[in-house]
Amino acid sequence: MAATPRALSIIERTREVIDIIDRDILSSPTFDPASSTEPFTFCLSEIGEIAFLPTLLAHFRAVAPHARICSLSLSHRDVIDHLHEGKVDLVMGYFPDLDAPSIYQQRLFSHDLVCLLRNGHAIKEARLTLEQFCALEHLQVRDGGRNQEMYESFLNEAGIKREVVLQMGHYMSTAAIIERSNLGAVLPRTVANLYAGHAQVRSVELPIEFPTYDIRQHWHARFHKDSRNQWIRQTIRMLFQDDRLGVSAALPHQRPGREVVFND
Repeated sequence: MAATPRALSIIERTREVIDIIDRDILSSPTFDPASSTEPFTFCLSEIGEIAFLPTLLAHFRAVAPHARICSLSLSHRDVIDHLHEGKVDLVMGYFPDLDAPSIYQQRLFSHDLVCLLRNGHAIKEARLTLEQFCALEHLQVRDGGRNQEMYESFLNEAGIKREVVLQMGHYMSTAAIIERSNLGAVLPRTVANLYAGHAQVRSVELPIEFPTYDIRQHWHARFHKDSRNQWIRQTIRMLFQDDRLGVSAALPHQRPGREVVFND
């Protein structure tokens, strides 16, 4: 069977009506995390898992002890579909391309970058000079994240060249390599601070001001008024808003899409 032209012309509006009935009429008006057994599913990058999951797990085990937490890594083309279908509750991190009209977004905090060196490195200062930065042998992580792309573009535009002697596709072994070598690695400050607490490494300020970038939570318009999704968003905001991860807050940037302030 094939839909008629008339059916095709009204199918999107029909879906909207069905969504309203499901969400506002048939769904439960309240959400009780203490009794919920549904999984909380987030789309996170590798850096996002490092930065968010320890705090998320501890808090959700306390307030929603019967629920599981799931973390997915999705390609950009799959993210919106998963949000629309409810397979993912929230997307959290730096996703500058996630600006479709059907997606809401809310800024949590701003990341900046630092250089990770081993304790006992010949560089003792708290801030690198540009000469030291360029002379340093670098570990480069190419994980496909947009923050790394932004950093590399900034270096190219500024004409700054450095020597990359090790390139990896993930962050997991970064601290172990840095503490056993004279390499340096440029990382988000939050991740570097976490590594510094568990390995023989320290954070050093970069010689020039690299751009900061906003970490946001994103959700689909279908679930904007859903009580469960609202609870999750409010919880994320409470846990990670502004400098609660030890990063400097910055003024929110103007972005396309549906920007939501902290009173949703």
